[in-house]
Amino acid sequence: MNWKRIIVAIILLALTIGAFISGGFPLALFVGAFVFVGVRELVNIAKAHGMNPPFHFIVLSCFLLIGLTSFKLYNLLFPAFTIIAILSFLAILFRGKEARINDVSITLLSIIYAGIFPIHIIMTRDLDVRFVIFIIFTIAACDIAAYYIGIRFGKNPLWKEISPKKTIEGSAAGTIGGLALALFMGNVMGLSVIQSLTIGFLIVILAQLGDLSESMLKREVGIKDSGTVLPGHGGVLDRTDSYIFTGVVAYYYFKFFVVG
Repeated sequence: MNWKRIIVAIILLALTIGAFISGGFPLALFVGAFVFVGVRELVNIAKAHGMNPPFHFIVLSCFLLIGLTSFKLYNLLFPAFTIIAILSFLAILFRGKEARINDVSITLLSIIYAGIFPIHIIMTRDLDVRFVIFIIFTIAACDIAAYYIGIRFGKNPLWKEISPKKTIEGSAAGTIGGLALALFMGNVMGLSVIQSLTIGFLIVILAQLGDLSESMLKREVGIKDSGTVLPGHGGVLDRTDSYIFTGVVAYYYFKFFVVG
């Protein structure tokens, strides 16, 4: 049993839940710290592929989006991103190096991946902190079941070209484990069985697709982990990939189909 992985996971879980329950500045600081390291990992991946996105510009752009979201200035998010998109072109054009469209593309992608997507989990917290806890525990159940069942019984690759170690058995176990936890959490929160199964299914599928998407990025440049900051887990991107797509879809589901 990988005790280092388990201990780090428990600490991260406690810090994450604490930050989201606290809200406000502690939450913004917590998300900002993860975004800072995550952007560094994204930039390193991009550089390994011959691109050179502006790290500081990406980080500041993400911090701006996090700040606006933390103060619930949602109506400013689209104008802010529009201005950021324009500045992305200018940041590449005027930095004194060869301007390449690939650098503009990866800059915008990084801001979307590390800025636009993560702020949805903060907005979900503003709907109801219980929704975030629902997401966290459902993904945790999915990850744990997929990891340990995959190691113990996994034989058939899920997507060999993208992530050779992930198996169909692990994916199925993760889906079942996540759905079971979603049903339990939904019952505690007063959601209907249909609501619990629907959002649970969306979460476990998108969590695994987010994991595979990050694996695709790493495989493209020939690395195993996005970083080493989290012992037993790799980098920040390795630990948060399950939340990237999930947070966005879960926010809109809870907003329109639960809160109403």
